Amino acid sequence: MRFEFEAGLGGFMLQEQRQVLSQRQIESINILAMDAQGLYEFVMREQEENPIITPVSCEPFRAADIGGDALDDFLANIPCDSAETAADILLPQIDMREFGGAEEAAFRLIAESLNESGWLTETPEELSDFSGIPICVLQKCIGVMKNLKPAGVCASSLSECLELQLRARGICGGPVVDIVRNHLDDVAAGSVNRLARKIACDSRHVRECIAVIRSLNPRPLNGLVGEGARGAVPDIILSRSGDLWVVELNDGGFRSFGIDEHYLRLVMKTDDLELKSYFREKLRRVRFLNDAFKRRRDTLTDIGELVAREQSDFLLRGGSPAPLYIGAAAYELGLHPSTVSRAVKGKYVQYPGGFRELRALFVRGTEGGARGGSRKIGEAGVSRDGVKQMNRGILKARQKGEGSLLSDDKIAAMLSEYGIKISRRTVAKYRGELGIAGMHDRV
Repeated sequence: MRFEFEAGLGGFMLQEQRQVLSQRQIESINILAMDAQGLYEFVMREQEENPIITPVSCEPFRAADIGGDALDDFLANIPCDSAETAADILLPQIDMREFGGAEEAAFRLIAESLNESGWLTETPEELSDFSGIPICVLQKCIGVMKNLKPAGVCASSLSECLELQLRARGICGGPVVDIVRNHLDDVAAGSVNRLARKIACDSRHVRECIAVIRSLNPRPLNGLVGEGARGAVPDIILSRSGDLWVVELNDGGFRSFGIDEHYLRLVMKTDDLELKSYFREKLRRVRFLNDAFKRRRDTLTDIGELVAREQSDFLLRGGSPAPLYIGAAAYELGLHPSTVSRAVKGKYVQYPGGFRELRALFVRGTEGGARGGSRKIGEAGVSRDGVKQMNRGILKARQKGEGSLLSDDKIAAMLSEYGIKISRRTVAKYRGELGIAGMHDRV
């Protein structure tokens, strides 16, 4: 849910409401991102802190039987222990007393959006679209976090990552900065003489600059944080029942919190307004969490079904996974690409043939890109019929949700955001084949 700002006294009220909603959205995102053990610990902690919750009994996690060659694959994919996350390392460096609630939520969202290398590959616009936090707040917080240690975190590219590290060393200009900004391809190719001509320096000086660049760390968080810190525990278990895939979440059978009727009766009877307010807030908390648990369960189940369908051959016979793009998967599931990315990050899937990190079964077109790479019709994972159905889905969703009509140009642009490269004329052709009239003829 998003609120637009209004002039006058109402603007402040709407702004405050939007920030509260953003913080709740982020907590819901955090619940989605939890692995099996993390969910169990969260459920136990909430149960202890909220008196109106009835006792929950659930196993923290389990693993299905693995034998034969699958056992070797299982052992080979167990990650090393690493308890820290990017948030654990970065957020303690920030004095939150200097910032408001919206900034604090933004800092956490940014930290949790960093990839394994420590780069922020999502733009402020994408993060705002995903979370509801104003772009200006995100831009301000990103600027603050680019000054944290280790130097280079929150960069949007390799070039910026290296430049941030040079700046931390007090190097803010000169040939080495020029090379980092504009000539990294020549450094990678070892083209010293060509690089010397481009920046008008002698080759000895160029070699000195390259030596400085090679002393930098292109992955500032590499080795400091890790996924799977609690060991190799599957979050999604895929099994076969005849010719069908069965998707099971490793959540110990937990579905939602129950509410203790004793406390509800107490609230109904008491005249203590402070007590009523306390229990009403606890009740709202339970309802919010139950909604978040359901969204997590539904999202992970949908992702598991999609993986089983699209990667069936690999899951049964091994080899290499099919190119399953996060952007295309997000579109098919009706989710934001960032939601899919966070849902699969740090989780593991167990299947008849072995055990693997869930993220490894998805592909991005560029390193850490938010919406996957651009693909043309006919390439892997992009079918003509699939794109036609996307056209139909866009038109139906937009007409139902906002009552507005979309031009063929707009539809082509929306598909492009999800990694599907298609021309306006092709959109028009597919729309005609689906029997959907043009924008000016649709009612």
